[in-house]
Amino acid sequence: MPSLEQVCKRLFSDQSWFLKAVVGALLLIIPIAHFLAFGYLYAMVDQARRGEDLEFPEWGDWSRLFSNGLAAFAIFLVLGLVPILAAWALAWPLHFFINYGAFNYLPLVPAVMLAGPLTVAGIYQYQRNLEFRDAFRLVVLVAMLRSTKLYFWVPTFALIGFLVAGYPLMTFTVFIGLAASWSYYAFSYRYVEESRKGRIRS
Repeated sequence: MPSLEQVCKRLFSDQSWFLKAVVGALLLIIPIAHFLAFGYLYAMVDQARRGEDLEFPEWGDWSRLFSNGLAAFAIFLVLGLVPILAAWALAWPLHFFINYGAFNYLPLVPAVMLAGPLTVAGIYQYQRNLEFRDAFRLVVLVAMLRSTKLYFWVPTFALIGFLVAGYPLMTFTVFIGLAASWSYYAFSYRYVEESRKGRIRS
């Protein structure tokens, strides 16, 4: 299984990654334009899924980025944000009945930890046939998570720590964190597929 460090070394080996990330960070904070940023992240998942070089691609083909961004954002809402909000709703009554401080947020932990890998699994499946129903086949998505033996715990904790540490540069931090983590998740899914076929590409 590839490590987060290996994926990040490939992503950040391109000297132009910083400027590309700045563009994404700026787009991420602008309503409607944020779909372009999600389209860019969609492209990064796609290149990892195809086994192409892991890098920050060039910005361009804006109409394609926008349409793909709409799809990626919709999948992110359903598989990433909705579970977190549902867990938050479950945790909220604990503040009134069982006041144990940070322990009240325990129901949020599984949702937060699985939001990223589950979102990318949905995008990964959607990209095969561009069918939304493929993105939400929970049996398939859970099987993908299990096939990686849940090695996403450490990378996801690293993402959370990175977001907390980089809070002053929030949109830039979020974009970089999503780009690295989504590429890692997609590359991991491909690694499992290729290993099962007996032709692993490092």
